[in-house]
Amino acid sequence: MKKIILPIFVLFLTISSVLAQVNITFELNTATIANSIDPSGLYIAGGTGFGSPGDNQLLDPDGDGIYTITLQREVGFSSYYIFTNGNCPDYNCKENIAGLPCSDPANFNDRFLPAVTSDITVKACFNTCDSDGTCTIVTDSVDITFNLNTESLAMVDPSGVFIAGGGNFGNPGDNPMVDPDGDGIYTITIRKPMGFSSHYTFTNGNCPDYLCKEDLAGLPCGDPNSFNDRFLPAVLSDTTILACFGLCASDGTCTAVDSIDLTFQLNTESIASMIDPSGIFLAGGAAFGNPGDNPMVDPDGDGIYTITLRKPMGFSSHYTFTNGNCPDYLCKEDLTGLPCGDPNSFNDRFLSSDMTMTDVTVLACFGNCANDGSCTPSSVNGLEIDQSLFSLQPSVVQNFTSIIFGEKAISQDKQILVVDAVGQIVHTADVGNETTYRLNTTDYANGLYFLSVVVEKRLLTRKFVVQQ
Repeated sequence: MKKIILPIFVLFLTISSVLAQVNITFELNTATIANSIDPSGLYIAGGTGFGSPGDNQLLDPDGDGIYTITLQREVGFSSYYIFTNGNCPDYNCKENIAGLPCSDPANFNDRFLPAVTSDITVKACFNTCDSDGTCTIVTDSVDITFNLNTESLAMVDPSGVFIAGGGNFGNPGDNPMVDPDGDGIYTITIRKPMGFSSHYTFTNGNCPDYLCKEDLAGLPCGDPNSFNDRFLPAVLSDTTILACFGLCASDGTCTAVDSIDLTFQLNTESIASMIDPSGIFLAGGAAFGNPGDNPMVDPDGDGIYTITLRKPMGFSSHYTFTNGNCPDYLCKEDLTGLPCGDPNSFNDRFLSSDMTMTDVTVLACFGNCANDGSCTPSSVNGLEIDQSLFSLQPSVVQNFTSIIFGEKAISQDKQILVVDAVGQIVHTADVGNETTYRLNTTDYANGLYFLSVVVEKRLLTRKFVVQQ
């Protein structure tokens, strides 16, 4: 019998240990919101252990402004949590303790309850870090007024203009700005503790994904380390901030100070027969958005696509060109291994600040590093471009074409490479001391092909079209 009882006893102890419970009581002082308690009540929510607003209501049976709830949890229970003034599924009624020591900025600025091993009472105050049951009303506070000029916007979104971001101003939609006199200047005044500072941004519309936020990329008032948001340094007295949507002007106007016209002219000769119907675009870096954001145009049909943007003097950014509107960037030019492609930034091009001190026109060719308006680079992967290496006759081919080597290439060993329009290799050959090479295209599909010849440290690529 003893051999049977012992395992059962051990099992009983194990189950008892697993099922052991602790009582966790929260006492929330509401002195900071005494006149604005939501009719739907106060709740504890968040983390992995307290559900959503509305799940765990705190009560004040004696009307003293201290709301309480007791919850049973397993020994060792731990979780983030927050208090909400109302039953708001989107958490827009949660207390704002951003920047305070009892909040974790990596977890939605929520509070943290460490492992509980015995019954415990947690005393708190809505919107403050007091932990002794009191509420220290901050008297050293400041009024921060934001006046936003929207002259730079083509149209203000019907849902309105908002201040957001930075861990202190919530999401788009949380802090609406108003224009009571209809002059295009939107305003909001927010009361914060003296010394308050934060990043922030403005949004044209209520967009949870922030796609409608102003674009300050590359501008001096946009912090590239914080989503290109603005920064508000410590405020020590009532302050009014003057701003313009999308610009750094700080005098209440929308005049871009010391700005330049930046023009890109892109030669598309290298993809002449393959231009995507959706168009050619400038994209990438921190300043030029995604494919589709900056369409380039070819008004005279000469294959030179152009776009002009106004940017601040000294502006710099990576950038690239895309053949089509492809959110996944699969249609971007391939500069891998070329000197104008930065391997540390997706092989994109780079525009340096010393190039943008005055109005400037950047000449480029899709897919190569030529910078003189042509599509003839001076070198590729360290190989010198030599126009005298060979000629191709004919260039519109039915059954074969002849590669006629130049004088400096005849006596040299030569490597031949043929690729189709999508970059697939269709033919390679090593050629010795020959003056010509006959390329059989009988089995080639109709379309554009690129033929390259390498001789020592020299390279030349020419195009031909197969029309069977």
